[in-house]
Amino acid sequence: MVYRCSQPSGEDLDSRIEKYGIRTVINLRGNGNPSPWYLDECRATHRHDVSQEDLCFSAGRLPATQELRRLVEVLDHTEYPVLFHCNRGADRTGLVSAIAVLLKTDATLEEGRRQLGWRYSHLRLGRTANLDRFLDLYSEWLSGQESSHSPALFRRWLLDEYCPGECRCNLELIDAPDQVGPNEPYALHIRCENTSIEAWHLLPDSTWAGVHLVGVLTDTNGTFVAQGRAGMFDAVVKPGERIELTLAMPPVAAPGRYRLQLGMVNEQHCYFNQAGQEPLEWELIVR
Repeated sequence: MVYRCSQPSGEDLDSRIEKYGIRTVINLRGNGNPSPWYLDECRATHRHDVSQEDLCFSAGRLPATQELRRLVEVLDHTEYPVLFHCNRGADRTGLVSAIAVLLKTDATLEEGRRQLGWRYSHLRLGRTANLDRFLDLYSEWLSGQESSHSPALFRRWLLDEYCPGECRCNLELIDAPDQVGPNEPYALHIRCENTSIEAWHLLPDSTWAGVHLVGVLTDTNGTFVAQGRAGMFDAVVKPGERIELTLAMPPVAAPGRYRLQLGMVNEQHCYFNQAGQEPLEWELIVR
């Protein structure tokens, strides 16, 4: 029903489709940039008249809620057999293979975990350990429910209960200027609520560790203009708690309209929007 591999060439994909009767190829590398490998893959699936699903997973961070729901939808409605692949076939492919095993068979949680193991060249080290952490979060949720794994409970967790660790928040703009003059510094006051399942640890003077508020300013063409950070001090914000932060932004020289995207980041993990959190947006007018 399900096969896994590293990134196949067009010829490799031809061979696997014919040998195993593959009806759906699930690419876990996304499709934002039409690289040669992606174009070869599209040509191969087209030649054989099989489905191709492009999902965006990371080898170094917890999966986004939207991509998990889309994966479940694909597994529920596509034609089988399916073939999963990422680049090396070790990390993203291992995670999604574990999800398929736990969702579609009567395997135990430990049996599902074996898809993320040294046999497939996956090691629980550095950023790739976040993929093992995904299954740890599920195990912790089961403990809180005083339940053991079942495909039905796993489906419920994937679709309704999953939270990507600390990477969820609610941001509220308390105060911001309507407009500023050229080369005039400005600041915004933001209320940040921790709506996740883990505490935030704010740290001073560090872009390498800790949770912080980040503002990214772009012009009307989407070109980067400036960036600011707030929360550069020692603090712990537990789930359900709020903290008010002042974000000081560098001045802008050229008059015009700009867009500021506000979001949280765990410096050692990811920006919260990479885990599915929508950023807060605000328009800046310089005149």
